Amino acid sequence: MTPKQRNELNRAIAAISAAERGPTSEELASAPRLDFWQPLLDPGAMPLLFGEVTDHPKLGTTTMTSSRLIAIDRKAGWARTISRWYCLDRPFADFEAEAIETCQKSGYDIRSASFEFAPFVPIVDDAKLGNPPRFNGVQK
Repeated sequence: MTPKQRNELNRAIAAISAAERGPTSEELASAPRLDFWQPLLDPGAMPLLFGEVTDHPKLGTTTMTSSRLIAIDRKAGWARTISRWYCLDRPFADFEAEAIETCQKSGYDIRSASFEFAPFVPIVDDAKLGNPPRFNGVQK
């Protein structure tokens, strides 16, 4: 194993351990916020997060895709990737609903909206991912 591979493995193990215990209030208080977020699968079937991030230590405020998604708890409003915790604000479905409402208020007869994430595939049902990663309530 190369030093780079060893480093990535160690980061993944640390992220999984952190996800198993769940975030502390201090970790969430300092975590970047992700708005209009959507879990995705990349072309290699690796889960990640897409969204509008604020207060990211390297990216600041921008649209982004995350590093590998390790765990997500939609109800508690957090996600863990290999690199960090995220506080989850509004899901992407809220953006879709707002887009439809804005179009309707502008006089357009629109009842649905569809957005492409190509080459990514949206994860609608977290249960289809299996374990790991663990979703909607981390389990040991």
